[in-house]
Amino acid sequence: MERREAHIGNAAPENRLSTEHVVTEGPGTAAASDVISTFNPSWRAVQLVYLVFGIIDGLLLIRLVLKLLGANPYAAFSSWEYNLTNIFLAPFKSILPTFSSGQSQLELSVLVAMLVYGLLGWAVARLVTILFYRNVTVARHSGGLRPKVD
Repeated sequence: MERREAHIGNAAPENRLSTEHVVTEGPGTAAASDVISTFNPSWRAVQLVYLVFGIIDGLLLIRLVLKLLGANPYAAFSSWEYNLTNIFLAPFKSILPTFSSGQSQLELSVLVAMLVYGLLGWAVARLVTILFYRNVTVARHSGGLRPKVD
């Protein structure tokens, strides 16, 4: 008699990890158990893509908040932040106007950049999934006696 128990990890198709325990029991034999795991090795690459683009969007969000709050541009952190994010904002400069009220500024180009980098990250992750998607199945015997086949 064979009993199967399935445990599925992450639900997204590109990073699905499922584990199935197959227990074989028979008269006069001890239970034998196999652990069968199926996973997709490209999900790490997809997660790395999301991490990189998430960091870029996070840095742009910090810049947006600093500009809105009117942070001192000569302070060490805000100066570093502005210099670093200027690299990512270069293609989007002067697309939309910047609204100022005293020291506070709203850079609409930062919002456009965040949207574009978010969509670009999603597209690259989908491309990695399409190019490198494959399932790998690993089976391990976890002990017990195997029933005799006569």
